[in-house]
Amino acid sequence: MRKFLVTVAVSLMTAMGVNAQNEELRHEVSVFYGGPSISHLGSAFGELVGLVFTNAEYDDGKIFGPIGGEYFYHCNNPRLAIGGIITYSKWDSDVLRRNSSHDKIGERNRSYLSIMPSIKWYWVNKNHFGLYCKAAVGPILVSCTAKDYEVNSSNSESGIYPMFQASPIGVEFGGKFRGFAELGFGDQGLLLGGVRYKF
Repeated sequence: MRKFLVTVAVSLMTAMGVNAQNEELRHEVSVFYGGPSISHLGSAFGELVGLVFTNAEYDDGKIFGPIGGEYFYHCNNPRLAIGGIITYSKWDSDVLRRNSSHDKIGERNRSYLSIMPSIKWYWVNKNHFGLYCKAAVGPILVSCTAKDYEVNSSNSESGIYPMFQASPIGVEFGGKFRGFAELGFGDQGLLLGGVRYKF
């Protein structure tokens, strides 16, 4: 009887230890900074087109982001995690007259905010190292304000469009606190990095 009770107690303690370890790795929150995003690449293309058809050029000294956060929940399968990503970025440009004086004749201010459900798959998921891929799809809110100083006018518009992020390669190092880096394409950028906390 005593041997049976010891066996049951050891089994319960082992099961509790396994459950605690699984619960410890169920959640993760991350903050990141990346670039360039597909939104920034689109803005750059638009400015190149503007150079061809107008007498203006752009001074792009105020590019910020993409910056944001992630939350993922690790399912019963330790390789699979589901969650969401929120990303913010902006691009402010001075519009200059394309001549020797380069007079400032206007401004363009653009901001981008996306919220995307996401899925992540770990190819390797060790205590201090992870190798994974990630995909996300969701809406992005694009806001743009254009000011023309020559005619003293201002125009604002906004819209919601589909957005995505595809990161075929991501690596992370550390314990509960981890650093990570990803190569991808989408609203988080071609290259992004940050810190992550697992609990």
